[in-house]
Amino acid sequence: MDQKEERDQSRPQLDILLVENDAGMAALTKIAFKEAGLHEGVTCVSDGEEALAFLRKEEHHKGHQHPDMIFLDLHLPKQSGLEVLEEIKANPNWSATPVVVVSGYSDAQEIRKAYELHASCYVRKPDDLDEFMRFAKVCYEFWGSVVTLAPSEKMVKEPPR
Repeated sequence: MDQKEERDQSRPQLDILLVENDAGMAALTKIAFKEAGLHEGVTCVSDGEEALAFLRKEEHHKGHQHPDMIFLDLHLPKQSGLEVLEEIKANPNWSATPVVVVSGYSDAQEIRKAYELHASCYVRKPDDLDEFMRFAKVCYEFWGSVVTLAPSEKMVKEPPR
């Protein structure tokens, strides 16, 4: 096993919900995370209603666990990303989940509104492929190695052993 494979295996595997309506961008994001060392655990949904159905464990999402974090595009069909973000942060069972807003736009009002709704951060999607791959690697390293994520509600309710 080479040094890169060893490093990749030492990183935690996160469960990420990717909310992205562009199928090509969703596929590229999954590839970028895989290149960064996240080999599984990325679930993609293509609109705001589906994202909320996933979080509620409705329909075909019953077996999924709550994600460690959410990457959320704001420009979605059916229900906007800002509406999804607002519902996530208003729900006490989901509010501690980090939400990384990833958008192709840099509208000042939209950015402010995302932060007012308690987005963990707002990142503009890089246009360049190399920059996009670097972006995914940095995100995975930061959220997977640097940040201490909130424990699930189940872990908080159980007494320490």
